[in-house]
Amino acid sequence: MFKETAEQWVNDLKARGKLGDMDEASLRKLVDDYTGRIEAFYHEAVHRQLEPIGKVAEYERMILFDTQYLHKYLNQTIPGYPAFRFDVLQEARKAILGDS
Repeated sequence: MFKETAEQWVNDLKARGKLGDMDEASLRKLVDDYTGRIEAFYHEAVHRQLEPIGKVAEYERMILFDTQYLHKYLNQTIPGYPAFRFDVLQEARKAILGDS
C-alpha cells in the first residue's frame, strides 16, 4: 500500500513537471524515500487512534507476526477504517509534498 501510494505521488509529480529531468535511479530512490515516510506517518496515525482504547500493543504484535490480517484487524478496530486510511494518506501527502 505504501509503495503504491509513493509511486502514484511520483508519477503525479512527474506528470505535472515538478521533478525536472530526474533519471530512473533517482525516481526509484524518491519512491523509496516517500514509501518510508508514508509508512511512518500512517503508523503514527494508527497509534493515535488505538492508544485511547489500549490496542497499541496488539497492533504492534500484528505488524511483527501477522501482517496478512492487519487491514482486517484495523477495519474491525478503527471505526470507519477505509475513510480513516484515505484521510491519513491525504494528510501524509500534504505533510510530505506540501500539496493536496
